[in-house]
Amino acid sequence: MDPLVTRLPLDLEKPSPEDKRADKERVLAALKKAGLSVPADIGPEILRTLPGLLRDNDFSLTATVGYVRDRAKVVDLQGASSYGIAVDIGTTNIAASLFDMANTQKLDVMEYENPQIEIGPDVLTRVHSSMQGEGARLHRLLINGINALIHKLCNAHAIDCSDIHAAAIAGNTIMTHFLLALPVDNISVAPYTPVANRMDFAGPGEIGLDMNRSGVVYIFPNAGSYVGGDIISGILSSGLYLEEEPSFLIDVGTNAEIVLGCREWMIVGAGAAGPALEGGISEIGMRAIQGAIYSVEVNNPPVITSMGKGGFNVTCKVIGNGEPVGICGSGMIELVAELYRSDILNQQGRLNRHSHGVEEKDGARAFVLYESGRKKLAVRESDIDNFLRSKAAMFTSLFVIVKAVGLGFKDIQHIYVSGAFGTGINTDKAIRIGMMPDLERSKFIPAGNSSLKGAEMLLADRGLLQRIDRICDMITYREMNTDGVFMKEFPGALFIPHTNPEILGS
Repeated sequence: MDPLVTRLPLDLEKPSPEDKRADKERVLAALKKAGLSVPADIGPEILRTLPGLLRDNDFSLTATVGYVRDRAKVVDLQGASSYGIAVDIGTTNIAASLFDMANTQKLDVMEYENPQIEIGPDVLTRVHSSMQGEGARLHRLLINGINALIHKLCNAHAIDCSDIHAAAIAGNTIMTHFLLALPVDNISVAPYTPVANRMDFAGPGEIGLDMNRSGVVYIFPNAGSYVGGDIISGILSSGLYLEEEPSFLIDVGTNAEIVLGCREWMIVGAGAAGPALEGGISEIGMRAIQGAIYSVEVNNPPVITSMGKGGFNVTCKVIGNGEPVGICGSGMIELVAELYRSDILNQQGRLNRHSHGVEEKDGARAFVLYESGRKKLAVRESDIDNFLRSKAAMFTSLFVIVKAVGLGFKDIQHIYVSGAFGTGINTDKAIRIGMMPDLERSKFIPAGNSSLKGAEMLLADRGLLQRIDRICDMITYREMNTDGVFMKEFPGALFIPHTNPEILGS
């Protein structure tokens, strides 16, 4: 594998009356002699220091070289080490990995809340704010968040930020536009057109990243208005583009992006299932952080009380093992699945008013999930309605895409699940409520943060650039927001598990 940056020791021939080559040309000749096989250049910033460096070091230097496709550039002549960062820009969180580029060893990985949350928790709110003149602020907030994460990683390993020579960054289409301070006005309105899909390489100074000013930064390309570089990176890391038989990649975060394909073709679409795994779908909803209920079990048999109601023993698992503060997406999925299994919730998503734990106030029902002292956590029927819309959008997107290519769920070889869904969801319970197709469980493969993994892979192997280009060329993008088949099939998926349960395994 050939990393995005390499270090080459150079022993240069000294100037003489017979050899009057300029310092730059002398270094370029030494690079070629050291094995550099592509054309190279040296920028003005490094050239300004070159004469003194050569003579102070008796014409022996180690050059850090960055690669920009079929060309190279000298990015440093002074650093004793070289590091790289892989970045996944999420709507809620930014994740980054730090690599020692000498051996492409991962040193650490950290997360940082996306500071754009102060403007709005979701992409559409931020797009609207940008259209109202807040674009520069959104760019600045995002860059500040990435730089804060860079400094956290560097401080943890006693590294100077100037020794970071390479970055690979993946994010959804809108986050990528905010990264580059590009207008997003036309992404949210028909016909949903970004400024650009293939960003390729940029200079750290152009973006505002706290790293070596001469370093190389690769930005993963987008595939459509709502299918961004995070999905391209996920396709790369999952290996879906190498599959012999059709397979799914499902990335669920704030939105749900779905890829169906194999080594010969790919179709990509996006649906609005993400709120099921974020904090905004319920009054007690929250992200998967300390205090969040992430797993729920309702234990049978019921206990008959003096009121004639069935009492159920509800067991909640909480991140951090303390008292619960709210419920995150995985907990919501499990709660709905358990309530349905226990007949507390019917197929239409209505709570049984005769069940223990169900309370009614002003004509609205809610299930009390946790109660202790003055604290009570209850999920309302309206919260469940919102959740069922998200789960319906999730399943319908899968169904529409698989039918669009003349296949059925039984034809699917693998289902790679990433994002929040891939790291915290109980697959059996998601299938029970009709959020996922009912297939052999061995077909479901957790992919973790597939976007970050793809960026990490590129840091270690620049040859993957050609594969990324190939992935982009293979993709057909299907816009779910205006899809007639989606709108026709959506209502049936609002029920638990579906008005036609046979469709789940068809």
